[in-house]
Amino acid sequence: MSRPNRFEVLSGAERIWMVSSIHGDYSRLVAIHDVINEKFQAGDRLVYLGNYMGYGDQVREVMDELVNFRRHIMGRFTLFPHDIAYLRGAQEEMLERVLQLHFAKSPPSVLAWMLEHGLEATLQAYGSSAEEAAKFARMSVSEIANYTVGLRNAIRALPGHYSLIMAVKRAAYDSGENFLFTHAGVDPSLSLDRQTDSFWWGHPSFLRMSQPFNGFKRVFAGWHPNHLGISELEHVTFIDAGCGFSGPLLTSCINMQGDIVEAFEA
Repeated sequence: MSRPNRFEVLSGAERIWMVSSIHGDYSRLVAIHDVINEKFQAGDRLVYLGNYMGYGDQVREVMDELVNFRRHIMGRFTLFPHDIAYLRGAQEEMLERVLQLHFAKSPPSVLAWMLEHGLEATLQAYGSSAEEAAKFARMSVSEIANYTVGLRNAIRALPGHYSLIMAVKRAAYDSGENFLFTHAGVDPSLSLDRQTDSFWWGHPSFLRMSQPFNGFKRVFAGWHPNHLGISELEHVTFIDAGCGFSGPLLTSCINMQGDIVEAFEA
């Protein structure tokens, strides 16, 4: 089935690795990358399940590490770009919204909500702050636009950061459409092509999903509101132990039957 390019398709996969929400925790990401580098095999694919930034104080270092590890693992195993998927999480969605803050109906209130949910660490990583953003949010549309241009240029100034941010996908799945990979889940009442914000904000019905979604055998998600670790429900598996909130970062690897064959935390 043909899908729009807002989804990543993992072709030729024999196993698929997943990395849970990182939230700016560089040291844990390096440790998880060390594990993946040691265990990775020909035919393996890799999905980062979103929330690379936000909350933690090492957002810039995390982004550098994602860029560098991509280059390393692609070269070592002769991977194609689409063999590694980067999903949009809530933190990446908030960065996109702040870069378009001049279009918001109420910039101060939109910004205040995002700052309450982890955005400040991302702003600091790119040379701004909550105070600076709040100051501009109260100004005219043109002055807010000048702020967002400056922030965008700061991201572009760091090699690979802007390209990675622009490359994030809404979701990913294997070419056989057996397994769907998301950041926070889906709205079970809508088809895959009609999903929007549920991908990064989640949906209450996803936690109670009583049948397979849209023909997929299982949906994997990299964020859970209670950070339960690896949590398997009937049709859903969550992979999130609260990295960025004093919990570990998780990685797990499934075979093409959907069984978890490797699982590690750092």
